[in-house]
Formats: sequence, C-alpha cells, structure tokens
Amino acid sequence: MHPILLAFIAGVLGGGVFTLLHLPLSWLLGSMVSVFLLNKWTKLEFAWPSYLRDLGLIIVGYAIGQSFSQKTMIEIFTQLPSMLTTTVTLIVFSMFLAYITSTMTGIGLTSTITGSIPGGLSQMVTLGEEMKNIDLTVVTILQVIRLLSVIFVVPFLVFSPLLAGDKTDSGTAAHSFEMPDLQWGFVLFFAIAVASGVLAKKIHLPTPTLLGPILVIGGFMIAESPVPQMPGLFIILAQLSLGIYFSFMMNFSSSGAMGKFILWSLFTSLCLLLCCAGLSVLLSRWHGISFLTAFISLAPGGMAEMALVGQAVHADLSIITGYHLFRILFILFIIPATLKGLFKLSFFQKDRHG
Repeated sequence: MHPILLAFIAGVLGGGVFTLLHLPLSWLLGSMVSVFLLNKWTKLEFAWPSYLRDLGLIIVGYAIGQSFSQKTMIEIFTQLPSMLTTTVTLIVFSMFLAYITSTMTGIGLTSTITGSIPGGLSQMVTLGEEMKNIDLTVVTILQVIRLLSVIFVVPFLVFSPLLAGDKTDSGTAAHSFEMPDLQWGFVLFFAIAVASGVLAKKIHLPTPTLLGPILVIGGFMIAESPVPQMPGLFIILAQLSLGIYFSFMMNFSSSGAMGKFILWSLFTSLCLLLCCAGLSVLLSRWHGISFLTAFISLAPGGMAEMALVGQAVHADLSIITGYHLFRILFILFIIPATLKGLFKLSFFQKDRHG
C-alpha cells in the first residue's frame, strides 16, 4: 500500500478512536498518536508530503479568516499595547528558562535561548542556521518539544473542568463525516484561498499557507462580502493532515544525556504554560475578554493549532489570531537582530567556549 495512503488510514483510525473516547481535538491528536506509534513499533512505511500539510493550513486559514469583521479589527488595534507587553514578557521568561536548561544540562546558552523562544519551529531553526556556534539539533528539539507539549496540554486544559471549556464540540466538527454540499460559491472562495497561500509563499510571508488565506478571506469579511462557510468535513481533514505531519516530528534520541535534556525541555515548556496562564488572568481582566480566549491567545503553540482549539470551544478566533500573528511578526523582525547583538556580549562569548 502507498505510504501516504497508509498514513491517512492510520490517522483516520487514531482520530476515530479519540473521537469515540470524547477526547479534545480528537482528529489532530488521535492521528498524531496513532501514526507515531505505528511508525515507531511496526515496519510499515509512512509518508506525508509538505503540500498536504499546506492544504490543511489553507483550510484552517480560511476558517480563521471567517472570524474577522470591522468590529474585531478595531478591538485588535486597541489591544496592540497588551500584545507587545505579553509578547516581551513571554520572550524574557523563555530566556530565563533557557538559562536554567543550560545550567542543568551543560548545553550552550546561545543554543538553548534560540530554541526556547516561542517563535515557531521553522523560523527559529532558520535563525539558528544564520548564526555561528548554534547547535541546530538543540534548537529543533526544544522547539518541537514545546510545540508538542502545547498541542497536547492546552486542549486537555481547555476542556477540563478547571477551565470549563465547551465540551459540546470537542472534536471540532467531529460528529459527522457527511459529504459537504459543495456550492460553486465555496469552490470559488476556496480556490482564492489556495491561490493566496501560494502567493504568500512566493513573497516569503511567515507561515504563508496559513497567513495568506487569513488575510484574503479576512479581507472579504471586513469588507462585508458574503463568504461561504467552511464545511465541517474539511476541518476534520485539516486536523488529520496536521496531526499526521506532526507525528513525524516526534522522533527523539534515547541516549542518557539527551534524555535528561528532553526532560528539562518538557519541564520548562510546562513552566512557560503556567506563565501564560498567569498573564491570561491579567489580560482577561484588562480587556474584558474570556479567560479561554486570553489563554489560547498567549499559549506558545502554532497559530493553526491554537486556532483549532479556539474554534472547538467557541473562543474569539480573531483575537487569538491577532496575538499569535503579532508574536510571529515581532519575533521575525525584532528578535534576530536582538539575539545577534546579545550574543556578542562577553557573557555569551565565554559561554561559547565553555
């Protein structure tokens, strides 16, 4: 059987089991766990090309774009100061956690800082490649562990009695596999979303296949043009695609030294989530938004994954997207020059030779 088809079948089985167990984000988490386990413990060959991941991101981007309106855009602009404050706070706290990780494991501080900043896997690995004396393996593992920790922990936290998430839609349209009634209007707008993702890639926007559809479909919504609803089946397929893709990121070395490093990485990821929870309390009181919306907005995961969580609990997607987009752009444009300047200080020069 073809490796891509095999991965899809394994993902559907895992997602189906998680749905029957009423677990949150069932199709994403279920497919991720099932493909990872089968890939690790069997001799079956699995594959999942990046274009299928991109298609999943386009679907999520379309759904996020639909949450925008003139009113939400005004609210996002009024929250720019708090976006800056929370972003800087999270980055500074991440650097403090990186120092702890470096001290406890003996791994270079420059590498742990680059790996600990919650700026997205691809962006921070690319940044690490541009700088000298950065261990890309360390950067990749730290970013992957933080991302996977958030993907697993946040949905269970959000749907727990602790945060009282809405459990009626825990799988994000997981109740049915009905074939959608595809109308020409939706086909047209989905084609526009795909084209916007391709164009965003060509002009090198961050997370282009997600951001392109958000900007274009969101633009239509702000202009009050009627945009057809994204069918629930497509959201399920997007979750499957992202879940299967993430499963291939879960291969870590089992050596003793690396095992200690991974444990510390998990610990610091959970500490970062606790910091986000504390900031979320302040943010919800500051702007009068729900704690769930604030927490998902600040959670240091990917924008697509947190949007799926937010959609499942009916949180404010436009606010969530605004905060994640602000953090991505801040890290993309401000952090590289900041880190390059910081790492020239004598404290970090000494660290490199140690």
